[in-house]
Amino acid sequence: MKKRLISWVLVLMFCLTAAVPALAGNVFTFRQKPIEVFEGETIPTELIREGNYGGDGEIVYASARPAVATVSGDGMVTGVTKGSTQISAILMRNGKQAGKTQVTVNVLRAVTKVTLNTSKMSVYRPDDPAVADLLREQTDNQVLVIPAGVTVALAATCTPTDASGKRVTFTSSDAGVARVTGANLKAVQRGECDLVVASVLNPDVTETFRVLVIQPVKSIQINAGSKQVAAGSTLQLTAACLPENASIPQVVWSSRSMQVATVDENGVVTGLKRGYATIVASAADGSRAAQSIQLTVTQPAKSVSITPAEVPVIVGRTAPAKATVLPADATDKNVTWSVSDETIATVTKYGQLTGVKAGECTLYATSISNPEVQAEARVVVSQLVTKVENANDPAETSIKVGERVQTRWNILPEDATVTALTFKSNYPKVAAVDENGMVTGLNKGVATIVATSKDSGRRYGTVKITVIQPVTGVSMKLPLYYVQRSASRTIQAVVEPRNANNQKVRWVSANEYIATVNSNGTSTGKVGGVASGTTTVTAITEDGGFSAMTTIKVGDFNHAIRIEDLSVNSKNEIKIVLRNVSDFNIKNVHLSIACYDENEEPFVCNKDGEKTYFEADYPYTLAPYDRTVHGSFRFRNYVIDRPLGAVVLTVVSWRDENNITYLIPEYDRPKMQWTRRLYNKKNHGNGVG
Repeated sequence: MKKRLISWVLVLMFCLTAAVPALAGNVFTFRQKPIEVFEGETIPTELIREGNYGGDGEIVYASARPAVATVSGDGMVTGVTKGSTQISAILMRNGKQAGKTQVTVNVLRAVTKVTLNTSKMSVYRPDDPAVADLLREQTDNQVLVIPAGVTVALAATCTPTDASGKRVTFTSSDAGVARVTGANLKAVQRGECDLVVASVLNPDVTETFRVLVIQPVKSIQINAGSKQVAAGSTLQLTAACLPENASIPQVVWSSRSMQVATVDENGVVTGLKRGYATIVASAADGSRAAQSIQLTVTQPAKSVSITPAEVPVIVGRTAPAKATVLPADATDKNVTWSVSDETIATVTKYGQLTGVKAGECTLYATSISNPEVQAEARVVVSQLVTKVENANDPAETSIKVGERVQTRWNILPEDATVTALTFKSNYPKVAAVDENGMVTGLNKGVATIVATSKDSGRRYGTVKITVIQPVTGVSMKLPLYYVQRSASRTIQAVVEPRNANNQKVRWVSANEYIATVNSNGTSTGKVGGVASGTTTVTAITEDGGFSAMTTIKVGDFNHAIRIEDLSVNSKNEIKIVLRNVSDFNIKNVHLSIACYDENEEPFVCNKDGEKTYFEADYPYTLAPYDRTVHGSFRFRNYVIDRPLGAVVLTVVSWRDENNITYLIPEYDRPKMQWTRRLYNKKNHGNGVG
């Protein structure tokens, strides 16, 4: 019976053993799921093959995205770039697929650097005198100073910013000195320890700081002396940190009124402008102890200037001078006026000059509050011309076409300051006159030459010139042309006589680096502005070789006038500020002003009852960089019967001191728009223009 039992047991064991492979089943899969690999790293893979998938057969590997990860023929996976892909393993038997499995591969981007955010911490170099003597142990790491009992929040960033994991851990080498709880570091007691910041993804990437727990500053006392400093001067402040055994008894200086006064790291205050400035001394140890003091910054007069720098005065007339005391916030801006020679000119206490006789003297403006500050201006008193007389002999008043004659004039009185004249022919096609009074006969006829004094009296005399015989010649339509830089303008030569057979003209530019000139051989030339400057263009007739020349001035004349301000007040009064940004005088600026109602719809504002715009002029001379004077504009046909909601100002043209008008092309005319909606918004909706 016992033997029989043993036999049955042996049979059962044999059956169980034979059944094990069938119970195990057929398995063909990767052992790791998923697979994680860093960029540039290569790791092996392992397959589990059981049942029908065991034994022989070739394994073929493939990556769905080789740009993310590759797999070699022996199953070695290499991370290429951050991302995910699928790795396939295919079992091949007799050239056919016997099995296939896939696994996800995640390619990770490693952390290469961790950086503690120390923007709100007190961090020193280990050799900084403020902490070097406080350290008991030498260190090459930066020193993080924390007062005992203070807790600071910790934050760090990982590099690169697109690393696959950005979490970090913070570890203190001595929790008895400084304890880390989560992302907070608490200074427990005075002493030293190391704070280690480590990447969770790459634990070997760390940054270490030496933590120095110190005795904090409890209070600060500032010594400011008189508590006053003049603008442009300095004042030394000192600060004492308490208690006396504070570990780092230094302070950090700052100013809450940077526009009024600044303070450097040594407590030296520099006054900038009149006002009150709050200076703060903060404990450098991060304890947040601080003390402030208010200083008064005074502003003495530093300079005086006189406008204009040269004051022209006519005998028997008056002219104003203006003194400007700087800085603008000087406490006392009053000056005393005086002149060096009262036989030439006198001056009132308000700076009003009166011309006594022709000559020059010096005008002085002296600061009352600071007599060492003084300005000077040149006063030029001139005697106007009262009469211009013709002094030519009768024989000199008849010339042939092509001949020249010098006109002669008597100028009275003899002590007139400006004896120069300008000349003009009433028939320049008959007789032309140059700037020296030299007359040239051009066509048969009679012309009157007008000689006008260049001073403000504008006295004139005349002489009649009879031109007897015509000859061939050429002249320019204008003595001066303004040409916009990088643009072109047509100039005109006048070939005489008009009925000459050959009207062809050759054009020549004296300096093609400034201006070029092109033409098809006619009397019309096209000048191209190349670079800012002045040159001449000459027209030479093909027949006879007669020539004429004009001055070409190249520059940014489209923007010679800048619109600096445009506004409308509550009384519907338009205020305009223009500025001459050229290097020459401009006598007149012509404007166009379009009107819009409060709904920003155009409305008629012209006396003609049709136009929604009107024209305006500034008829006074603007010297280089001068601004217009408010109230001096001349509005033409201006009618307003409703509140203005918006205006658009356009600069149309200007005229120089030689009465040459420059018309700005429509596409490049300076413009400025004012709207009450935007103006009110800017001024908190108070509705005042």
